[in-house]
Amino acid sequence: MSAALLRKGLELLGSDTGGVKKRPKRNNPQASLSSHKTGMKKQRRKLKRQGTPQNQRASAKDRVIRSAVEEYKKQIAQDHLAQNLKYMFASQAVTNKVSCSKILTQHCGRKAKDQVVEKQKVVQEKSVFTDRDFQKFQKEYFGTR
Repeated sequence: MSAALLRKGLELLGSDTGGVKKRPKRNNPQASLSSHKTGMKKQRRKLKRQGTPQNQRASAKDRVIRSAVEEYKKQIAQDHLAQNLKYMFASQAVTNKVSCSKILTQHCGRKAKDQVVEKQKVVQEKSVFTDRDFQKFQKEYFGTR
């Protein structure tokens, strides 16, 4: 449907109401502001605050100013060690060694410096033949001189 057809349809429907058109409201606060620039911010702030009750407006009245040093001292003075130890020792859930090892291997980093190097034991192979056997072989193969 084109825009022209839509407009015509709306005009036909509007004519059924008696041709009365609604006028825009004149209580628009932005429209009532004066055009001169000095004091525009104040006027806008006043108009914005007109709808809010007095107790919801932001003010510094009845506020206690806290020192940043006092807040820091409050936080630093608390010691949670005893509470944490109590929590850790009270827990009954103990994981088995297999899951612990899986978690630890997954948690280690992916860099080469984080990988665990497995040391391979060098096993010296023992010969099946003794010195006598080598001497006997030498005599048989090369002969005696």
